[in-house]
Amino acid sequence: MQDNRQALGQYMTPDIVANLVARNIPSGVTQILDLAAGDCSLLRAAQKRRSDLELFGYEIDSDMHRRARQCLPSAKVSLVNGLTGRLHKDFDTQNQIAVVGNPPFTEMVPTDALRKILFKAFPGLTTKLGGRRSEVYFLARSLLIAKVSNGTVAILMPISFADGDIYSQYRSELMKNYAIRKVIEIPENAFIATEARTVLLIIDTSLNNTKQIDIGRFDVTTEKVSRIYKGQLHAGDRLDARYYDGRTKFDAHALQLKDVGVTVTRGVYSHKEAKTMALGAIHTSDLARARNGKMSLNQNNGMHHRDTDLLDNAMAYPGDILLPRTGSRVIWSPVIVSDGSAPITDHVFRIRVPSASLEAVKNAFMHPNFNAWLKCTSKGVCATVLTKRELLTMPLFS
Repeated sequence: MQDNRQALGQYMTPDIVANLVARNIPSGVTQILDLAAGDCSLLRAAQKRRSDLELFGYEIDSDMHRRARQCLPSAKVSLVNGLTGRLHKDFDTQNQIAVVGNPPFTEMVPTDALRKILFKAFPGLTTKLGGRRSEVYFLARSLLIAKVSNGTVAILMPISFADGDIYSQYRSELMKNYAIRKVIEIPENAFIATEARTVLLIIDTSLNNTKQIDIGRFDVTTEKVSRIYKGQLHAGDRLDARYYDGRTKFDAHALQLKDVGVTVTRGVYSHKEAKTMALGAIHTSDLARARNGKMSLNQNNGMHHRDTDLLDNAMAYPGDILLPRTGSRVIWSPVIVSDGSAPITDHVFRIRVPSASLEAVKNAFMHPNFNAWLKCTSKGVCATVLTKRELLTMPLFS
């Protein structure tokens, strides 16, 4: 049973999280739909708060469907795929609707019909990134169903949807076409059998833009939400509480790397490609050889390769600062190239600083606040990732 749930991306919603979702359903809602009902935990939590609600659900797994009907016989739960099933005949779109969900977080092969749903919900979407993730299709259909009655969507999404670059265009489209009222970050210890961090999105489909977002963090022990940020954001900005919690600890008016002429470049080849071509490229694991923050490179390493011009865009030279871009066990310490030259892999950033700002930038990387900034800015579940855009916003700590 457990293996089957994992294969389908099914992780049942614990009561404390289901109650959190229920608390954020607007009072005017009369009907609730869950497109991936599971054991009806979300619908049960909603009924406990409001016994007058009409409850509808879809569930694709026959065993889980049977369990859902036993757990909540008053709900109309259909054995059907929530992405493609027709709305129940008693589902009245003239009422104010809330679509709730903890959809499966899995890879899928979308049909043309599902792609139409995606682009209708996110009309300006051009990226192919994230286009095989089932949760974005559940989000898209939830938005379209709720939109008919200017209703609400309350849906759990992986933390990567809130902080990942591949979802920035989805966030942008959400903020341009709907009103994201709240984003509540839920810690990894909230769910059983998975350590995934998630976010609860509360989306008002009655408005076609987001003017103010309330970002908070859920405490599993107290079952309370602490506000981390409330205000305006640019379309596509990150939505995770950890990021905004960290930002409050730094001077918002301080100069950033991008303000002093710093350029950031990542390597051209992967570690495997560089090894196959015998480039001798510097990888994240090589940076551990640095002593006192400095590293000597092999002179002209890799310059014999036929793609010399291409490599030169990602060659490290004396004075450059190297920093891991991503990794699971890397040492996130900046390394200054003392002498020599070598190409870098695409897991390494080369930070080049104008001479007039070099000392200030070096001091910023060595400042105690650097690690605190890195912790709140980097993201990732298995491997930690830092993007070029975010690195350029690093303050010049002093």
